This record gives sequence, structure tokens and C-alpha cells, in this order.
Amino acid sequence: MNNLKGEIVKILIKKGNELLKQPYKKIEFTKNSKADNLLNNLTDFPHVFVLACVMDRQIKAERAWLIPYKIYKETSTFEFNKLLELTLDNLKEVFKRKNLHRFNKEMAKNFYFAIQKIH
Repeated sequence: MNNLKGEIVKILIKKGNELLKQPYKKIEFTKNSKADNLLNNLTDFPHVFVLACVMDRQIKAERAWLIPYKIYKETSTFEFNKLLELTLDNLKEVFKRKNLHRFNKEMAKNFYFAIQKIH
């Protein structure tokens, strides 16, 4: 059994290395080019991708991955220090008003605490 696990690990590492060697290709997460540009900008805004991952729960993925962009549109920035200024009440209000998620109150909390943890 350990030999099988070792072979699987080797295959996964080989595949991962092959993928890393490929030229960069923008990923379309949402079909919204501005949101996708923000999600793909790992150099300046890696936290956007992480926050989108956190939002991807029990709703269509495209909708979940748009949430950070919609927060960006509300705050006019996605600079991390500005996100840290948002209060939980701010986020709950935005999530509710914009109906960003199926579970607005809970996901506003998740978004808020993810920002705090990333910091």
C-alpha cells in the first residue's frame, strides 16, 4: 500500500511541475473581465483569490467568485490595509444590501474573519 501512495505522490509532483512550466494563462472564474483580472492579480492582490475561495460555499461558483469584486466596488479599493478598516457590521450590511450570498450574515463573518486571519 505504501508503494502505491509513493507512486501517486510521484505522479502528482510530476504533473504539478509540468503545470508550473506552462506559460501563464488567465483563468476565467466569473465571465466578468474586471473581476477575473482582480482574481488573477496574485502579485498585487493575492488575498482576493483567498477570499473568493472562502466565499465558494453552497452557491454557484461564478457568483461566489464575484463577491470580492463586488466588495471592491463598494469600497473602491482592495488594498489590504483598507480592507482591515472594514468592520463586521459594514460587511454584514453590504452582504445583505447586495444579496451577495445565500447565507449573507454567515459569509460576511467568514469574509471578515478571513481578512483578519490573512493579516
